[in-house]
Amino acid sequence: MYRTTIECLDVPPHLGPQAAIDIEQEFRIHRTWHKEPSCAYDDGKLLLVARNDFDVDGRALLDEFWDCLAAYLGEHGEMRILSVEQA
Repeated sequence: MYRTTIECLDVPPHLGPQAAIDIEQEFRIHRTWHKEPSCAYDDGKLLLVARNDFDVDGRALLDEFWDCLAAYLGEHGEMRILSVEQA
């Protein structure tokens, strides 16, 4: 299993907290191939953490996170993979 952490910068404070809830639920309900998803908003950033058994470099999770951000936020700042750890 791989545990991936991704952040998205420049998330508006009036949208961030609800976006974190919505995105986490999106992964829990509709993207079940990613296990134990957690999304949190803090100081202008959304942080997504999830586990899966196929995403060696984190790019699959990054792409799906991008899709969710486009749906729930529209515009947003830079996204980057912070870590991919074998767990």
